[in-house]
Amino acid sequence: MKPMLFAVLLLVAGAAGAAPYSCPPPLSPSQVGCTFKSVGGTTTFTANVSAQVVGNRGAGSAVALYMSLDALPCNSNAGEAVFATSTFDAGLTINGTCTFDVPSTKAVELVAVAPYYNATPAYIALAASSIAFTPDFQLAVSTVGGGTVSAADGTIDCGADCAESYSPGKVVTLSANAAAGWTFAGWSGDCSGTGPACTVVMSAARAVTATFTFGTSPPVVEFYNAGSDHYFITAEPAEAAMVDGGGAGPGWVRTGSAFNAGGNVPVCRFYGSIAPGPNSHFYTAVADECNFLRQLATTTPSAQPRWNFEGYAFSTTLPAGSTCPIGTVPVFRAYNNGYKLGKESNHRITSNVEAINQVVARGWKFEGVVMCAPQ
Repeated sequence: MKPMLFAVLLLVAGAAGAAPYSCPPPLSPSQVGCTFKSVGGTTTFTANVSAQVVGNRGAGSAVALYMSLDALPCNSNAGEAVFATSTFDAGLTINGTCTFDVPSTKAVELVAVAPYYNATPAYIALAASSIAFTPDFQLAVSTVGGGTVSAADGTIDCGADCAESYSPGKVVTLSANAAAGWTFAGWSGDCSGTGPACTVVMSAARAVTATFTFGTSPPVVEFYNAGSDHYFITAEPAEAAMVDGGGAGPGWVRTGSAFNAGGNVPVCRFYGSIAPGPNSHFYTAVADECNFLRQLATTTPSAQPRWNFEGYAFSTTLPAGSTCPIGTVPVFRAYNNGYKLGKESNHRITSNVEAINQVVARGWKFEGVVMCAPQ
């Protein structure tokens, strides 16, 4: 008797999405394969295989069909042979069907082989269709304050990667990681609570925000240097002590003005440089302003004056126009018109109305209420 033959061939096809799904032709009459992919969701495929052999006259002939999906049996009639009589010399045909889901994050391999004996293979054909499609859902993560959010499976690291798409029903566990000096205040959006981890089930598009506040909420103290006519603020006690000790250069003294840190909005801190300048600091709690200056620094050569992002200085609350929420006091900002006057730019930021009026009376430009400090 002719031995039963069994061979496997895998052919790779393009991406899924249309019905019928186009797979490459077989390289032999008894074996065919295809890789199925779904782009942007979960696709349900149905695949049909038809195989035929021609029997040898005077001997019993048979053909069977094995369809394997990622090396696991797929068709219900796998291995069930179709036999002919000893006088059979016409075609024997066998058919099989598989229906399966393909997630967007994974490709699956369907291989069909038709072993036979006492027969000659005629053909094997694979036809497939995508019969259903469920799109992925996006999880968008954002942070307020100093900290990051990461997903347990490594898909999100925000900071850098704050949005990913997931198959429907996917469970994503997020963790909040506070930066040095900050504490995690809680989740909002599709997560809630103050625990450091939250779980999101992707049955729809989701958005999650993690809020961090400055852990110790120290006061923001003000310094003045008469030689440069510059003001400087800091919420870091160690830095304030350094300035007191002359570490920032001679002439810096405390003005006696201070305001409290605290709120749900991070304050961006920028510094120019000693050369080419500006040899000054700038602070803003407005995200658009912060992002603009950070982007501008990436396109401005280091040999030209620019603002360089140093990090988040403290947290605060933003005003609504010029009005601060109950329980907070307004913090004002004035600008020395340094760019226009051809000197180093500098700002005074204080909650002391008389102090801000003093510099405005000297020609500084009043820029309004820029923060709201806890009372």
